[in-house]
Amino acid sequence: MKITVAEIINTHGIRGNLKIKSYSDNENRFNKDSKLFLDDEEVVIESSFKHKGSIIIKLKNYDDINEVEKFIGHELTIDENDLEDLNNGEYYLFDLIGLRVYENGEKIGSVVDVITGVYPNDIYVIEKNGKEVYFPALNATIKNIDLENKKIEVENFKDYE
Repeated sequence: MKITVAEIINTHGIRGNLKIKSYSDNENRFNKDSKLFLDDEEVVIESSFKHKGSIIIKLKNYDDINEVEKFIGHELTIDENDLEDLNNGEYYLFDLIGLRVYENGEKIGSVVDVITGVYPNDIYVIEKNGKEVYFPALNATIKNIDLENKKIEVENFKDYE
């Protein structure tokens, strides 16, 4: 399975640089000589730097804006086997999508999305009866995440409906 780690949002300059939006917590993911997939092609990062809240990368063998414009809107991915091990209590976002949400043993709905980087904490988008509820992922509201049984136990859900 391929895991999306960034989206190409624009070009940068005329020498083939690409502006990306990172979805990765791994700060080394886009360093020189890192290997990623662009569509089904393995690509290697020649150089990278941070610029105005984004990351600018240069891919080896792509040296002109005309060669890279077609990549705008595409995703950069890695193989699932290349994911780093997480600490206890940490989860990959893709692991949370689809988990059933319970409060006091009663099923409320399912996680359909996770919003990151917009608010001080992550927001779980929970679908309940066809309606999306934005629920903060805080220690005070998330009691337990059980990936093995595909469920999350929450508290105070009614405060956010």
